[in-house]
Amino acid sequence: MIPLPYILGALVAVFVLGCFNGYAIRNSSAKSAATKAYKAAEGQRMVLQGQLDVVSARYEVERERASRVAVERHNTIREFYRAAPPVDAACGLPELPYSLLVNSVRDANIAASGEPSNAMPKPADTASH
Repeated sequence: MIPLPYILGALVAVFVLGCFNGYAIRNSSAKSAATKAYKAAEGQRMVLQGQLDVVSARYEVERERASRVAVERHNTIREFYRAAPPVDAACGLPELPYSLLVNSVRDANIAASGEPSNAMPKPADTASH
């Protein structure tokens, strides 16, 4: 008869090999599921990248067209004002609306540049009182 410790040892060895085999099968099925999920995600990424490439190409074409239009518009305006006949002084604005217009343009340019306005009134001199 086979001694009991050998039988117990063989049972423990079979149990450990069974557990290891079950772990290996579970590990391989998890890897295969992860691989399938990665391939599916990669396929979706490729589809989205293709759509993004199409939109990007359209944007670049439109940006180039808009740039050409802007340059053409700028040049047309420049040519128009260079070729415009001089205006008679009698057609000009009176002094008050003209100064209001000029000051508004100056203030808008200063505000756009982010610098403080030089047109701020100076504080009254209190030392002379």
